Amino acid sequence: MAVRALCESMAVKLMVQLAQELIPDYDLHKRFGSRESISIPTANAAKQIIDDICAGELFPQFVQLLVRAQDTGFRGRKYPIAYLSHLIHGIGSAGYIYDRENGMFIEDSSVRTSPNWGVLREGMDYDMTFLRFDIAGNTRLVRSNPRQKVEKTYQDLFRVVNASLARRNGRMWNFQGDGGLAAFCFSRKDMQATTCAVDVLHELFLYNKVSCILSKPLSVRFAIHSGRCIYNSNTESLKKNDVIKEIGDIEAKYTGLDSITITSKVHVCLDKRISDMFALGREKYIHNLYHYNLCLES
Repeated sequence: MAVRALCESMAVKLMVQLAQELIPDYDLHKRFGSRESISIPTANAAKQIIDDICAGELFPQFVQLLVRAQDTGFRGRKYPIAYLSHLIHGIGSAGYIYDRENGMFIEDSSVRTSPNWGVLREGMDYDMTFLRFDIAGNTRLVRSNPRQKVEKTYQDLFRVVNASLARRNGRMWNFQGDGGLAAFCFSRKDMQATTCAVDVLHELFLYNKVSCILSKPLSVRFAIHSGRCIYNSNTESLKKNDVIKEIGDIEAKYTGLDSITITSKVHVCLDKRISDMFALGREKYIHNLYHYNLCLES
């Protein structure tokens, strides 16, 4: 279908230019072992390009380019692409959905959930939002409660966190026994991360009132920050990213018990009804910090 789409929509020169967007220095004549003065039939060129794109595991990204070429244009001109809706549907049947806001295919979370949403590539730089959470007083809880009760409580917390992440297309990147780091990368990522934290905090409040089996209520700190991050599937390598180092400091040093701290970079991207829930803090930090905590009215 993709080969037919190229053949019916563009000349060989444009096919090569599109391929070069994903494979720098792509040379179609070298692939055929022919001189540049010899023309390559359109059908042969299209098949070779699609084969090379698939060999490089770049097919969804190539269809994204075709969507862009039709909707917003490529190098100053729009190109109607034959069978484009069929190509999008075909990729969807393989477990991906097209995110029009970001112009890319991402993993359909109802089909599978990978840490990279099925599209982030090793070593590439992305604009992301992170949610870090940590159980306060973990050592004290372990010492003052039976192990089975602590494990059951922590399992309950992680179940709530994972359910909220699933509803908002977030991914757990790193988790330990007493906390974790979640990532958001696509549509309205700052809103998704913030409402995820608020949702979990509210559920935890009710959990402590009704279901907690520990000697004292479970207290959790949440911090949210955004910035550029080089994706790496190795969690130790991820810790070297500045934005992840910063969110660790914010959670540990500037976040109170049972509260959420967000940076100004996140706050400015929130809907007003959500941003108004957060109060500007007085801490001296490289970013302005805003806080939200949940309590009963007197």
